Amino acid sequence: MKIDAINFTNIIINIAGTIEDNLDYLTELDTEIGDGDHGINMAKGFKRIKEKLSEADILDIGETLILSGKVLLNEIGGAMGPLYGGGLIKAGVALKGKNTIYKNDIYTLFSSLLESVKSLGGARVGDKTMVDTLEPFVVEYRRQSEGNETVDSFREALAKAKEGMESTRDMISKVGRSSRLLERSKGHIDVGAASSYLILESFYNSLKSIMDQQDN
Repeated sequence: MKIDAINFTNIIINIAGTIEDNLDYLTELDTEIGDGDHGINMAKGFKRIKEKLSEADILDIGETLILSGKVLLNEIGGAMGPLYGGGLIKAGVALKGKNTIYKNDIYTLFSSLLESVKSLGGARVGDKTMVDTLEPFVVEYRRQSEGNETVDSFREALAKAKEGMESTRDMISKVGRSSRLLERSKGHIDVGAASSYLILESFYNSLKSIMDQQDN
């Protein structure tokens, strides 16, 4: 399965729509143990990405990611701007010069994003962060992709990402502002883990649509 630059831009635009559609959900999660602005900031940032990509004619997938990352750095407040923005930029640098990507490039994209998030935020699995969603996904995607097609590999990895997101409900936050709540942070899904899952889920839905187009 191949993903060209136009399809990839549409994937990012679809992700933006998913984030906007889930603004209230993300706001509710963040209000429980955070500042309550995660959904608003994410929706604002991804809406701006959608506008930028609609105006541009970029045929380099790496450049698409870099542009998206820079927008998030400029548009999203708090920790999420640098984490998501820096991660997308790192992924973009890794894929720069490619106008078509394949199964292994998807691994490169998300493993680069994960590496950047861990480096910038200092979080590890079990800290109740977006890493609890992203790392299980990356590990499982790599394992699955050794013998399966792209969409199948992504689907299995997405299931692990969901398990990781759900696991944050029973964790005590160790990173960020919510860590000040100690035991009171238990019982709530981490909002960064949730938004990461929404991004992965939207990416998967787009992959399925692309596969259907290529099969017809």
